Amino acid sequence: ISDGGTLKKVGVDSLKGYMYHEEVALKDDGETLAVGVNYFGDHGGAESCPLPASAGMVIGQSVLVKAGSNCSPTNRLEISTAASAQKIDGVDSIIMESPYAAVRLVYVAADQFRVF
Repeated sequence: ISDGGTLKKVGVDSLKGYMYHEEVALKDDGETLAVGVNYFGDHGGAESCPLPASAGMVIGQSVLVKAGSNCSPTNRLEISTAASAQKIDGVDSIIMESPYAAVRLVYVAADQFRVF
């Protein structure tokens, strides 16, 4: 690797951390989810958060969501689309109802997310 013209030897294991880095964000009711890892503390009731707008997305990007410890049918977490044209596996929203439930949503095509 060239560091300002100076060649340096760097192991591949060291590069992994720089090449693959996801942003991590604590989210709350009504906040827009971000590309990367989104997690919730305790839910203060039923909560809902939209996905990012498609205009800023690149095919292959992921939005990972982890519900809080008290997620339940009463304190559910709804992940909705940012616009009516956007879909998650063909629907407008998905609902998480289990403590620490997690989902990975991958942007696969224009306005299309898939659950993995």
